[in-house]
Amino acid sequence: MADDPGRPRVTWYGPDGERVELSAKVLDNWVAKTANLLVDELDAGPGTRVGIALPPHWRTVTWLLATWSTGACAVLPGSEPGSEPGPEPGELLAGTLEDVDVLVAADVTLLAGAARGTAAAVAVTLPALAAGYGPDLPPGVLDAAAGVRSHGDVFVPFVRPVPADPALATPGGTVPHGDLLAAAERAAAEAGWADGVRLLTAGEPSRAVRDILGPLVRSGSVVLHHDLASAGADALAALRRQEAVTAG
Repeated sequence: MADDPGRPRVTWYGPDGERVELSAKVLDNWVAKTANLLVDELDAGPGTRVGIALPPHWRTVTWLLATWSTGACAVLPGSEPGSEPGPEPGELLAGTLEDVDVLVAADVTLLAGAARGTAAAVAVTLPALAAGYGPDLPPGVLDAAAGVRSHGDVFVPFVRPVPADPALATPGGTVPHGDLLAAAERAAAEAGWADGVRLLTAGEPSRAVRDILGPLVRSGSVVLHHDLASAGADALAALRRQEAVTAG
């Protein structure tokens, strides 16, 4: 992606008519800042389990990529393609907070529960360009939107993961760092995507290998829609034309 930094890589459509588009350069900037926050303030690195309980969102993409950049493991609800839909983020994580070292969430109940336990809690605000979580931020919870902006634009990991270190954990299994990009390549090949694919997707975090990494490793891009299942046929057709979608 560095060879074409101005090209859109992630486009997100939100519930209130919001549209956010991230070029490769801007995406890299957000990922670097988020990865620096994870390392500097939360001691993330290989072996750290980062629970990501977020809906389809451009911020979810940055947290996933940042987690992998640090060498940590993203713990996600649901399962990979081919499996039945998994539980909602709260259903998965509310009972397993002891299994994650960091919980990244938007739901105030989850955040408060994590803050009372052993996991470090990070609040992510969902309005498109909000600068902070707001007055509902529970005590002891890190405000991601406010904190991430103060961190550096370039990320260089102190420790890199070894191939066997876990990168992704879902109820369907674990993917190690050594197989993460290869798994994305396989998913893209199975889907028949050409280089430069522009995928329209609901962007469930549990399908991150296929629907987020898959297009990116094919030098493509992702169009995330917050509620693709409820969008009407005419709206979808218009969206596909407007965004020059080639798959999904």
